[in-house]
Amino acid sequence: MSTAFGTSSARISEWKVVRGGLVAGAAIFGGQLLGFVRQVVIAYLLGTGPPADALSVAFAPVDLWWAVLATTVVFGFGPLLALPEQTPAFSDLARPIFRLAVAVSVLFIFAAEPLVRLLAPGLSAETISQAAQLLRVTATAIPALSLSTLFTALLYSKRRFAFAAFHQGMVNVSTVVGALLLHSWIGAAGFAAGYAAGAWLQLAAATSISWPILRGRTAAHRRMGLRELILGPGPVLSYSLLIGLSPVVTRALASTFGSGSTVAFEYCLKLTGVPLALLVNSLSSSLMSELAPFRLRKNRRLAVGVIGRAAILSALAALAVVLLMIALAPLVVSVLFERGRFSAASTRTVTDILTGFCPVLVAWAALDVISRSMFSLGEWRIPSICAGLALLINAAGSLSGMISSAQWIGLPVVAGFSTAAAVAAVCLWRLGIEPKRAS
Repeated sequence: MSTAFGTSSARISEWKVVRGGLVAGAAIFGGQLLGFVRQVVIAYLLGTGPPADALSVAFAPVDLWWAVLATTVVFGFGPLLALPEQTPAFSDLARPIFRLAVAVSVLFIFAAEPLVRLLAPGLSAETISQAAQLLRVTATAIPALSLSTLFTALLYSKRRFAFAAFHQGMVNVSTVVGALLLHSWIGAAGFAAGYAAGAWLQLAAATSISWPILRGRTAAHRRMGLRELILGPGPVLSYSLLIGLSPVVTRALASTFGSGSTVAFEYCLKLTGVPLALLVNSLSSSLMSELAPFRLRKNRRLAVGVIGRAAILSALAALAVVLLMIALAPLVVSVLFERGRFSAASTRTVTDILTGFCPVLVAWAALDVISRSMFSLGEWRIPSICAGLALLINAAGSLSGMISSAQWIGLPVVAGFSTAAAVAAVCLWRLGIEPKRAS
C-alpha cells in the first residue's frame, strides 16, 4: 500500500462531501423540477385516462433501464475512474455498454407488446396496443441514455457534479416541448418522440462537456477484459435491478384496479421520486469520490461513521417530507395536477394511493444511501441481499390477493423497503465495530 493512502487519504473531508452534495443537490433539483413539469404536462393533456396509462407503461421499461444502468455505471465504475492507479481506458467501458444498449433497444422494439402485457396485465387490449407503439419509440433512446451514464460517472469521479446531476434535464425539457408541439397531431406519441430526441441531445451535450477530461487523461490506463467488465459492476447491477423492479411490481398490481390506476401510481412515484433523488443522489454522489480510497484500506470505521450519519440525515429529512405529504396530500395533488384533463376524481385516486405509498420514502432513502456508499467501499453482498429482500416481500404481498383496494397497493413495498433498510443498518453497524486490522 502506498504512503499516500496511509496519510493524505486517511481522513474524509465531510465539508467536501456536504459542499459536493449541495452542488449535486441543486443540479438534481433543477433536473427533477423539469421532470415534475413533464408529469404535470402529462396530467394536463392526458389526465388519468387510458392514453395516460399507456404512456406510463411505455416509459417504465426505458426509465428502469436508465436508472439501473446509471446506478451500475456510476457506482460500479465511478470509484475506479476516481483512482489513478486503477483507471481503465474509457473506450474499454464505452464499447460494451453501447453494444449492450443497442441489443436491449432492439429487444424492446420487437418484443414491445409481450413486455407491456407483463408490466401491466390489467390494461385493456386497446391500451396495451397503444403502450406497445409508444414503447417502440421510447426504446430508440436507450443507446444515447446508456452512453450518457458513462460520461456522468466520469464527471462525478472528477467531482464535477453540476452538469452530471442535471443530466435528466435535457430529456425532460425535450419531452415537454415535443408533447406541446405534437400533441394535437399525434397525441401521446408526442411525449415519446420528445423523450427520444432529448436523449440524443443530452448525449451530445455530455460528450462535449466531458471531452476536455478525456483529452487530459495522461495516466497509463489499465486494460480491462470483457470478463472483468461484466463481473466488476455485477453486484451493483444486481442491486439496482432488484431495487428498480419493486415499483414495477407495484405498477403491475395497480393496473389490475381499473383504468387510471396505473398512471395514478406513476404520479405518486414522481411525487416521492423527486425528494428521494434530492436526498440520495446528492449525498451518495458526493460521498463516492471521498469513500473510494477506503477500498484500499483495512480500517473503515471512519467511512462507516460518515455513511451512518448520512443515512440518518436522509431518513429524518424523508420523514419530514412524508408527514407533510400525508397531511397535505389532497391539497398538494390538487394544486400540482388538477387542471385540463386531470379532474377532481383523478385527484382523489392519486391521493388515495399516495398516502399509502409515500412512507416508503423514509426506508428507501436510508437503504439507498447505505447501499451506494457500501459500493464505494467495495462491499457488494449486503446491498444486493437487502434489495432482494425488499423485492421478495413486495412481490409476496402484491401476489397474495390480500390487497382489495388501490388505496393499499403501497403496503407491500413499504413493508419490503422497511425490512431491507433495517437489515442494511444492522449490517453497517456490524461493519463499523469490526476489530481494526493491520494494514
